[in-house]
Amino acid sequence: MTRWSAIVLLLIVGLLGGCTLVPEREPVDRSWFLLELPAEPAPRLAEGDQPLAVELGSVRVAPAYSGKGLVYRLGDHRYESDYYNEWFLRPAEQVEQLLRERWTRSGSALELVDNAEAARAEGRTAVQLHVLVTALYGDLDATRLEGQAATDPGTPLRGVGRVGLRTQIRGDGHARLAHMESEHGIDRRSAARLVAALSQATADVLAELEEQLLREGDTGTGDRP
Repeated sequence: MTRWSAIVLLLIVGLLGGCTLVPEREPVDRSWFLLELPAEPAPRLAEGDQPLAVELGSVRVAPAYSGKGLVYRLGDHRYESDYYNEWFLRPAEQVEQLLRERWTRSGSALELVDNAEAARAEGRTAVQLHVLVTALYGDLDATRLEGQAATDPGTPLRGVGRVGLRTQIRGDGHARLAHMESEHGIDRRSAARLVAALSQATADVLAELEEQLLREGDTGTGDRP
């Protein structure tokens, strides 16, 4: 038997015995996450007799971040969705749920109503709100991170969790747009760290959104063009 014949025979025996020459990879576990807001910044509490009435209209998410996979920005116009680390609920569902939870609590400065016009007819100050999530991702752009690290060399920076909202606030006979954004650094690249940063950034933008809504209630007319 030649050397090559012996090698072929060994390969055949190995295959028949269920063996493989390619080392098996350990399966990668999939994980699911939810946005969990920290205690601070806390939702605004009512200071007057009656909270601001808010009709929550549409809550949408930009297509790039609307799926269940966590999204990473790798560079200009380069985004990647993480198949192994996903949201338990789609981002639009989570944001709407968070808003409804905040504004149905006892003592909140804002109160959800079914119809802003009906609330105004009762003599209440009321607004209608539409929300578009314009950012919900981890920024891993190496060039950008190097620039940020140079401003604070003592802090390791492996990424940034960024959240942005664009809102339309409709008052009595007028409407205005408001944009808010927040970001928090990640000292280690992991899905759990990213979700924690996104949760903190979400709390920041929701607190700013409440300030915008309450300003609308205080002025009665808002910032008209």
